[in-house]
This record gives sequence, structure tokens and C-alpha cells, in this order.
Amino acid sequence: MTIKITCSPQIVSYSQINLSLMKPKYLKLFFLIISINLFSQEENKEEIYNKYLRNGAYKYSYYRPEYQTYIDSALVLLPKNAFLWQQKAMPYFKRKKYELGMQYIDKAVLYDDKYDKYLSYRAFIKCIFQKNYNDALTDFDVLISHYNKGLIMDHYFYFYKALCLIQLNRYEEAPKYMNLSMELNIQNGGTPHYLELFYMGIIFYEKRQYTEAIQYFDKSLEQYPNFSDAQFYKAETYYFMHQKKEALEYFIKAKENLDKGYSINEDNAFYEDYPYQIKKWMIKNYFDILDYHQ
Repeated sequence: MTIKITCSPQIVSYSQINLSLMKPKYLKLFFLIISINLFSQEENKEEIYNKYLRNGAYKYSYYRPEYQTYIDSALVLLPKNAFLWQQKAMPYFKRKKYELGMQYIDKAVLYDDKYDKYLSYRAFIKCIFQKNYNDALTDFDVLISHYNKGLIMDHYFYFYKALCLIQLNRYEEAPKYMNLSMELNIQNGGTPHYLELFYMGIIFYEKRQYTEAIQYFDKSLEQYPNFSDAQFYKAETYYFMHQKKEALEYFIKAKENLDKGYSINEDNAFYEDYPYQIKKWMIKNYFDILDYHQ
């Protein structure tokens, strides 16, 4: 094989070279040139980050046109930089402009690192922000095949796969993956996350297995006693079981805690509702049904 080396002030490219025919001293020189070039590229990347990010885009709100202008300038110089494509996409997601943002996060995935960092980010965005659950499942299946203990935004990939299945009404399949997520938390010396327990309750609630649903809502509330969403669905489950007194008790608790801001407290819940996250009107409807007046 023959490799041709071409150099410019910023670019060194390698096509075909016959390394086996190279004398040892030239071989060392060849690899020295490669090392110097890679170091130079990394140094150049930091200079671009300093100029266009730290002293450019990051001086502005995500939503200002100046932010995108600086990101675009950096991408002219580093067009295959996955991080820059993700930074370009992010403000669109936070403004709920998902189609716009997704075309840029697809670029980040195209130039992803060996750890699939931006594939996991895209899968998360599809699940929580875009609510494109079938596509999210496809991404999470790829991720799980590579990293069966992988996490994104503090939860295992299995958690998000289960969430997608719940949102697609595939209630028979979802428990397997939520249980795998809970088992990983236990293996790592922790306990199941309150949201894992909550969504297990939701699965049984949807399957009309109300006793099991209440058991999981109670376990979630043991970890997060003021969790209004769990209190609401526990109340609704009691209502479906014709236990109106108990239902009203928990609807009242849910309203009190929701009014105080105790709901799903994931960082991204600030931007997007999570599945089954409650609203005040949902509680009011039951107060009307139960003829409860505060």
C-alpha cells in the first residue's frame, strides 16, 4: 500500500503509502509528522472554541441570533465537530422547534465519537422532547446493544426504552426494561429511582391491576413523599376501585403539593412535560366529579 502525504497550513491528508517498504528512520519521521499534526489540530480546536464559543456564542442567550452566528462560524472551520452540531441544535429543542433541531443533531450523530455520546443525546431528545417514541426506541436499541449499562441524563437506557413502550401502549413489554433499570441501580449500591417506581405504577394502572399500581405508587412516595403526580394517580386508582373517600384524600394532597411545585423534578422537566405529568385542571375535574369545594 502506498500513502501520499499532502500538507497545507491547516490540513494534512494521507492517502496510500507503502509503510512496509519504509526504512525505520523514515517510518519514525512519518509517525512524528502524524503526531505533530494531530496535536496541532487539537490545539487549533481549542483556539476555535475560545474564539467562537467562550468569547463568542456563550456571551449570548441561546435564543439570540448572535449565538447561532458564532456557532456557524466555528462550524466553517470544524465542519465535522459533533459537539458544535449539538450546540447548534440545542436552542431549537428548548424552543420546541424539533424538526429544525433534529437536522443538526443528526449531523452530530454522523460525526459521533466511539462512545455514541450524541446518539444517546438524540435518543433522549426523541423520547422526552420530540415524543417520537418509535424512532427513540430504534436509537435506544442500538445503544443498549453497545452499552447495556449506559446512562443519559441520570437514567439508564433501559428506563427510556420502558418509557417509550409505555407511551406506545405496549404495557406487556415495558416492565421487563423498567425492572432492568431498577436492577442496575440496586447493583450499583443504590435503590430504584422514584420515577422508575412511579412508571411501574403507571404500567399496572394502565393494565387495571390496581392493587399492584398502588403498591408501586406507595414505594415511589416513600422516596419522594410530596410527589404530587404519584398522589394523583394513586387517588385516581382509588376512584376506579370505588373508594371515593380515599380518592378524595389523595386528590387533596396532590393539589396541595402541586401548588407548592412538587412534581417531576428532572432538570429537563423545566422545558418539557414528562409522560403522565399532571396539571391542575386534572385535579379540578375530580373535585367537580366528587362535588368537593375548597
